[in-house]
Amino acid sequence: MGISVIANSTKKADCMKSTFFKTKVSLISLILLFSLAHYSYSQKFLLLQHGSNTKTALRFEVGEEITYKSTKFDYYVTDVIVDIKTDIIVLSENVLQPKDITVVDIRNKDPRNQTIKNLAYLSMGAGVIYLLVNTVNSLYQQGDLSRLQESWALSAGLIAGGFVISKLRYKEFKHKGDNKIQIVILYGD
Repeated sequence: MGISVIANSTKKADCMKSTFFKTKVSLISLILLFSLAHYSYSQKFLLLQHGSNTKTALRFEVGEEITYKSTKFDYYVTDVIVDIKTDIIVLSENVLQPKDITVVDIRNKDPRNQTIKNLAYLSMGAGVIYLLVNTVNSLYQQGDLSRLQESWALSAGLIAGGFVISKLRYKEFKHKGDNKIQIVILYGD
């Protein structure tokens, strides 16, 4: 009798594991199906590109905020892209053609700006740490700040260099010369 109870409990455990596994697999399959169906529908975006260089091309998709100057206005306007048609860009407050846009503000969009920002913080952080380490070493070894006079120039140079690097960002995409603004619409099957 004891052996049959153990056999029944292992059968129930195996059945529960199998049911749990089937449920888990079907749930993952369902999520994957819905996510693929969403992406295969279509993609609409505004492409800002310099010449034929695709590495630095920027994409503004439907629902994103864009800050631009147009031929109608000589000041920046911030708006949300509502829809993109074959020849026009529908914004929440305006409708534009790509040829009407003269400048696009890319300070927060360009990924190269993040690299420049990180490099600037690295330089400024190195300057602060170098100054702090020399201050602690001077106080520990000699009891005063006499060694700090010899090392403050390098720290100040690193901090100033980081500040200068932080100002060297990509700010504007001007729609002239090799720079082009294109509407791209990709339809799925």
